[in-house]
Amino acid sequence: MAEVVVNSLRFCALPTSTRHVERIALKLPQCSLGASTSFGVTGTSIQDKNIKDKDLMVVSCSPQHIVHAHTDNQVSSELKQLFRDGKVKAALQVLDKLENSGILVESIDVIELLKVCVDMKLLEAGKRVHEYVMRTPSKPYTSAVFNKLVEMYCELGDLRSARTVFDEMPVKDLNSWNLMLLGLAENGQGREALQIFSQLKEHGVRPNGSSFLGVVIACGCLGEVEEGLKHFESMSSDYDIEPTLEHYVGIVDLLGKTQMIAEAKEFIRNMPIEPSSAVWETLEKYSNPGPRKQLGELGSFPSFSGLGHSKRKKVMDSRSSNKKKGNPERSKAYEKLRSLSEEVREAGYVPDTKYVLHDLDQEAKEKALMYHSERLAIAYGLISTRPGTTLRIIKNLRICGDCHNFVKILSSIEKREIIVRDNKRFHHFKDGKCSCRDYW
Repeated sequence: MAEVVVNSLRFCALPTSTRHVERIALKLPQCSLGASTSFGVTGTSIQDKNIKDKDLMVVSCSPQHIVHAHTDNQVSSELKQLFRDGKVKAALQVLDKLENSGILVESIDVIELLKVCVDMKLLEAGKRVHEYVMRTPSKPYTSAVFNKLVEMYCELGDLRSARTVFDEMPVKDLNSWNLMLLGLAENGQGREALQIFSQLKEHGVRPNGSSFLGVVIACGCLGEVEEGLKHFESMSSDYDIEPTLEHYVGIVDLLGKTQMIAEAKEFIRNMPIEPSSAVWETLEKYSNPGPRKQLGELGSFPSFSGLGHSKRKKVMDSRSSNKKKGNPERSKAYEKLRSLSEEVREAGYVPDTKYVLHDLDQEAKEKALMYHSERLAIAYGLISTRPGTTLRIIKNLRICGDCHNFVKILSSIEKREIIVRDNKRFHHFKDGKCSCRDYW
């Protein structure tokens, strides 16, 4: 460590080589040094070429006058790469080591880490990053970090944690309110989302287009047509905000969910801008209800046309048999699924075989429904976690109506919250009900 003068402050600087951390001291004017004070490392008194001529940021100062500095770009890149490579444990260990050495990851890098957690659905890793942020001395991180935490938790379906971060934010900007509002609405919590909107206005914050988009989605969750249209009109009349195509899609979706198809068509005819394909697709979704339309989004299955009844049954039995093979955990999951199917039937579940389009007999159709991917994922989750643990299922296709009914009943039997994220929205199943209120 190079001592410059007696009257100096020590700080941590991270050289290009990340294997060790150098401690140096700089000659500074005699003045009070507050948080977030920036100064440059210059002069011949600093011999280390990796440290010389770098700008550092003083982010906090301990009673012993130890000033903590941010990490450099190389360390940030290595951290993000570890996350992307799935080496989450190693990345978190690096984060802890930096913290123990007095090295803070910058706000922009924390945001990037949280983005990786969202992209890779790493809720527990995201929580560890959140804990790291909250341990930081004097909380020097920007509001953008806390906004990203709210967004991450909403994207991964953990609304309780999102609301905790939001409520405890030292400073809220418009983006903070919008993220919480949209997060609640997109997770089916329409009433809570509208409460956030009311609080936003009470705090003197002027809403923007994103705010009203969240309101329209929230009204759609609740089937509140009159309130949704009132807010839609308020955008232009009270706030001089021109609705975008997203807002128009939201209104068409709201009208469609409440089976006001004629009104939806009239609304589209009166649009001042050209309706987009999303507008027409939303209208079509509600104009042509039925399982065939929905199953078109579920992916394709092998065709059974041309097979006799006995051969078709053999194919289904063979598929079932193949699913039972494999590692012990897989076998346990299928065994659990069969047991769950019996329990759900006893609780009143009746398989809705209209969601199976193949030409099969009733028994084969029911068996095909039983092995849908989300049911297997839930069965595996139930045998792999402690009772009462919330299960989170990510599905890249739309959940079918039969599975939706199955999981609703199952959530009541198992006394668990089961969160399913399909390619349309979140479904929070709890106590026999779903957050979408069967509108999806």
